[in-house]
Amino acid sequence: MEYRGVKITTCERVYKPCDDTFMLADALVREVRRGDHVMDVGTGTGFLAILAAKRAERVLAVDVSDFAVACAQRNVAANSALNVEVRKSDLFANVVGKFDLILFNPPYLPSEELEPQDELTRAWDGGKDGRKVIDRFIRECRGYLTEGGRVLMVQSSLSDLKKTREMFLRQGFEVSIIAERSFFFERLYVVKAVLK
Repeated sequence: MEYRGVKITTCERVYKPCDDTFMLADALVREVRRGDHVMDVGTGTGFLAILAAKRAERVLAVDVSDFAVACAQRNVAANSALNVEVRKSDLFANVVGKFDLILFNPPYLPSEELEPQDELTRAWDGGKDGRKVIDRFIRECRGYLTEGGRVLMVQSSLSDLKKTREMFLRQGFEVSIIAERSFFFERLYVVKAVLK
């Protein structure tokens, strides 16, 4: 797969870049600045991290899945993205430092399953209301942002966009929708949250 000059090899048990990833990628190229320190949460194949690295000074790519970490490491090496570090972490659990920009394409689809049954399901399964991981991320991300730091996050109409906006506002962010697109059963958004 190739998109915006980044060549990616997809991997078994790792979420393949899809429409939501490409929406976030298009927003990313408009938002990333030279010299930024960027974090890509739930990196999967590493595609967004590699794309961010074209302009950013440094990128930390994290994923909770061992398969995704290995896949991203291979893609980072294949693209010679020397300013990207890939690390295993459940959100911010294995992260120190602050970032100018944090990217997140969370598991946002509502599911009746109590727990994801496999690695690939975990990449899209957001729990009963689609917010299991989103809410944790919003509560924790502020502590990892520089002053004026930004978050770009994918959000589905199926997982309560209003609640996402309200949570970010309560955490001291300014919130806007910078991209949206309709699909056959949902509308996807790219939410931008800027720490005031």
